[in-house]
Amino acid sequence: MSAAAMISSPQEPVHGTLEDLQFHSSADNSVGIELELQILDRDTGDLCSGAVPLLAACTEEGLEGVTAEFMQSQFEIKTGVCPNVAALRQALLPLLRRVRNIANSLGYDLALGGTHPFNRAANSAVFPAERYQRIQNQMAWLTHQGLVFGLHVHVGVSGGDMAIGVMNTLVQYLPHLLALSASSPFWGGVDTGLASVRAALTRMVPHGGLPHYFANWKDFCTYCQVMHDCRAIEATKDIHWDIRPRPRLGTVEFRICDMTLSLERVFALTGLIRTLTVASQRLLEQRPSMRQGDRRHYWIAVENKWLATRFGLDAKCIRTPGGKRRGLTEDVARLLEQMLPTAKETGDADFLASLQSHEKLATGSDRLRGLYRASGDWRALIDEMKNPWARELDEGKPN
Repeated sequence: MSAAAMISSPQEPVHGTLEDLQFHSSADNSVGIELELQILDRDTGDLCSGAVPLLAACTEEGLEGVTAEFMQSQFEIKTGVCPNVAALRQALLPLLRRVRNIANSLGYDLALGGTHPFNRAANSAVFPAERYQRIQNQMAWLTHQGLVFGLHVHVGVSGGDMAIGVMNTLVQYLPHLLALSASSPFWGGVDTGLASVRAALTRMVPHGGLPHYFANWKDFCTYCQVMHDCRAIEATKDIHWDIRPRPRLGTVEFRICDMTLSLERVFALTGLIRTLTVASQRLLEQRPSMRQGDRRHYWIAVENKWLATRFGLDAKCIRTPGGKRRGLTEDVARLLEQMLPTAKETGDADFLASLQSHEKLATGSDRLRGLYRASGDWRALIDEMKNPWARELDEGKPN
């Protein structure tokens, strides 16, 4: 979701009561993902306003899970609830092929990546829906600074307190996930020097960025009620943290990741996130007192997220409250080694394999930056954002 779509107008009254916050538990740590894709003009490679005809054509074809986003140059593809990453891949690839083919038939290319490298965001058009128009009126200049693209991963958990416990346990690893996904070094034709300018842009609005600390589900419910009574939110879906509970869905949703350049990395990150969640839930079932977490991890995560935003996998992050630091590449390698036994049990180990290769561990931002410095041609970057994942679709990869 675009950063601009994360805020509702304070002039707009909040109607009705807050949603039922009963957490609908999910069995067996089911998984689902949402991918935000870019719509490109085939001739120029720039973003173009193609969402309206594309979504209309997808509706005509009876495709489910293809929905609008805030800007007309982006849209979202959602999977259903899947038992594991292999099943998710099996469900997603045919849908992606159909949508890609429809887009091509309309004269558009589709691209992956956290931002478009040279698009002038001020030229983008808001999707023609009343809610989006109200947001545009409220957000003013910020409206066009949130044309970013993310990967969101949902993993089912057993209850509300468990969801908070998983958040408390895994907030320290959000910088790792951001660094592994980082694919947005450019903004408006400028090399920002950041690994993820998307991560920086999404901090500009309320209810974005890292979550607040909560000791338990009751604390989270109290927060939601207060924010609803203050007319700051209408529902929990208006809270756009990097990780958040979704009570109606029975999931913890990880929103930290840039949209990656390859489907292989999409499935690898999904596998890692599901494995981290499974391992955390198992630990917290054995030691329930740990669900309250350590609020110091939240304080440290602010600095570590900035380091991952700036340096990607080259960051040296804080690993203990005492200040001990370790390179993210090394820390990711240790984390993967720790998670591998759990991933083998859940059937997701094969998807983590690409993250265990040092060569493949390079970020999308490194690749895009290197391509432009070598060629000086934006077309080289656009080709990298639209062609490799299309080949993955056609070749049936990754395995």
